[in-house]
Amino acid sequence: MYGLYISFARAAVAAAGFSLMASPVALASSSCSSQARSIKELRAEAVTLKADRDALLIEVEDAGDAWEDAEATRLFSQDHAARADLALDAYEDLKADLETLEGELQDTVSEVNSRVSYYNTACATRK
Repeated sequence: MYGLYISFARAAVAAAGFSLMASPVALASSSCSSQARSIKELRAEAVTLKADRDALLIEVEDAGDAWEDAEATRLFSQDHAARADLALDAYEDLKADLETLEGELQDTVSEVNSRVSYYNTACATRK
């Protein structure tokens, strides 16, 4: 009785294994197309982050110039000193925002590169 059960179990595993052997091709095809879609979406996100970073960079440079101008007149009065401090705070805040955005951009680009590398290894074929 045990022998018949084991033979039946092996036949069931062999049949399942056969269906699994055919399945990876279909899975790889759908997986590759979903990988390609996700790469395109991630690239679009990277392009958006780059545009945001470039716009913020101009703001940071302008804030830096404003702070330098205010700093040059700091010693004229307490009011000038307060304006210089406010300009410095605004500049430092924008620099922190830029640093955060730059980190997000670098992480996103790194992820794109990793996904493209994996896609090229797993999905791209030479003709």
